[in-house]
Amino acid sequence: MRSSMALSKSLLLLLLGFLCSSSTEAHVEFGFYNDTCPHAEAIVLDEMTRIIADDPKLAGSLLRMQFQDCFVRGCDASILLDSLNNNVAEKDDIPNKSLRGFGVIDRVKAKLEEACPGIVSCADIIAMAARDSVYLANGPYFPIQTGRRDGNKSEASDLMANLPPPTANITQLKAFFLQKNLTVKDLVVLSGAHTIGFSHCSSFSQRLYNFSGKGDTDPSLDMEYAEKLKRKCKPYDHDDMRTLVKMDPKSPRRFDLGYYKLVSEEKGLFTSDEALLHDPETRAYVERQAMASSAEEFFKDFGSSMVSMGKIGVLTHQKGEIRKKCAYGCDGSVLINSTRKHQAEKSALPNQSLRGFDFLDTVKSLVEAECPGVVSCADIIALVARDSVVAIGGPYWNVPTGRRDGLISRSSEASKELPAPTFDFTALRSSFSSKGLNLKDLVVLSGAHTVGVSHCQSFSNRLYNFTGKGDEDPSLDSFYAASLRKNKCKTPKDTTTIVEMDPGSFRTFDLGYYKHLLQRRGLFRSDAALATDAATKSAIIQLVNSPLEVFFKEFGLSMEKMGSIEVKTGSTGEIRKNCAVVNV
Repeated sequence: MRSSMALSKSLLLLLLGFLCSSSTEAHVEFGFYNDTCPHAEAIVLDEMTRIIADDPKLAGSLLRMQFQDCFVRGCDASILLDSLNNNVAEKDDIPNKSLRGFGVIDRVKAKLEEACPGIVSCADIIAMAARDSVYLANGPYFPIQTGRRDGNKSEASDLMANLPPPTANITQLKAFFLQKNLTVKDLVVLSGAHTIGFSHCSSFSQRLYNFSGKGDTDPSLDMEYAEKLKRKCKPYDHDDMRTLVKMDPKSPRRFDLGYYKLVSEEKGLFTSDEALLHDPETRAYVERQAMASSAEEFFKDFGSSMVSMGKIGVLTHQKGEIRKKCAYGCDGSVLINSTRKHQAEKSALPNQSLRGFDFLDTVKSLVEAECPGVVSCADIIALVARDSVVAIGGPYWNVPTGRRDGLISRSSEASKELPAPTFDFTALRSSFSSKGLNLKDLVVLSGAHTVGVSHCQSFSNRLYNFTGKGDEDPSLDSFYAASLRKNKCKTPKDTTTIVEMDPGSFRTFDLGYYKHLLQRRGLFRSDAALATDAATKSAIIQLVNSPLEVFFKEFGLSMEKMGSIEVKTGSTGEIRKNCAVVNV
């Protein structure tokens, strides 16, 4: 972290500049929380420092989140709202499906609610998180105006007409920005945000393989760079949500002038990047920054343009609300049945081997007989999970209740949001961090693999075809791998045989799982991944060498934390009468 003296100096200079040029149209103000929550921005920065240190990739995502929020319905946190049974929300439409960081906003919101209940809006948290993400990526720290309130409407249908697509040309880009009262300079400056972050292949693959509909490559894209991208993005990679490409290959986690240098060299990733070279004003700015020896001008301009963008369509005073929860995760949606026209979460591949749905229905029936319409299915899941652990010798922990049940369940969301058994460490860390969980939570909650069984298909590639060449995963103990092939998973296509995740004590909640990991006998690639990072491996060793009670205590704390992810409370959601069916 840079010195507080440097931060104070830059803050003072920028603040003076912004005060002198403040728009009369702004309904937000600097220092809005000075009296009601004086430490709000410090609380956000403190939490963001931990989050970005844990997963630097989130900086680009959180910066993008403010752009996506402000351009659709204004800066009102509508991007955070969940879909309802009769409405698809912004976050579930294609441009936002790859967006990460919703759990981060919930985590920051929880900290602010502890300090100043009901004061700081989710819209302002998005703005502060975006600013702090830039600063923590070695960019400028700029003062932002606050006082936004949260909207209560979010519709996917609003995105198409308001968000500039990555395929936009310069005429279209200027029209989108003008529509939001932003200038051509704002366009070229805010495009500089692409100096950090990553993109999926689908956002630019047409430039590689089918630019004019004739199977050709965009001639405006540097040919050598195009060939490198083709090695990352295969011709039919349109729907791949895992392959990530750096928008600024040399420094994707550092906020600098790298983006402008790339654009000037015809190496901008998107058509909308290359488009900046087709307008005299935007081209001049790109070329000036590409040649600059210092980022001072860009940093100052970026702060000013972010403040301008942060004023778009804000709700203040009596408009909107201050949400208690920015979104609504632990909502029993995994219990909802699929219909003929709709595939629910329980039908997604990761959930097809789940058991216990009938048991939960039985518990719900007993609870309904005692207290009709009172206890949610989401709370029953949390209580049954805790009591299942207790029944096999594990810890008892307090389970906060009061969740309500969700109305939406989509198989596509399960496939996208659940960490896969094939995940490496980077993917695992990102998945947990996006839900507001840290590395300690990752290690501790993985300890749940000390009980239960798995089907061969979840790990057979480690035995038979790890790199696609008929080989075995070298990180898996060879004797254990041979035993699995001989006695359990006898063919690569075995989908029915079950294997104990913690051989020897798979029905006892203990430290056996961690001991197996240190012997390179974790069943899944995601298990082995925990030993590839120094911090998580150290945590495993510490747990193995500590009394069992230490693991028990930490497991209860992490389960409680996980149980608070995006819960529905108050009047949001419902109390289902039947856990498998939304109330009619």
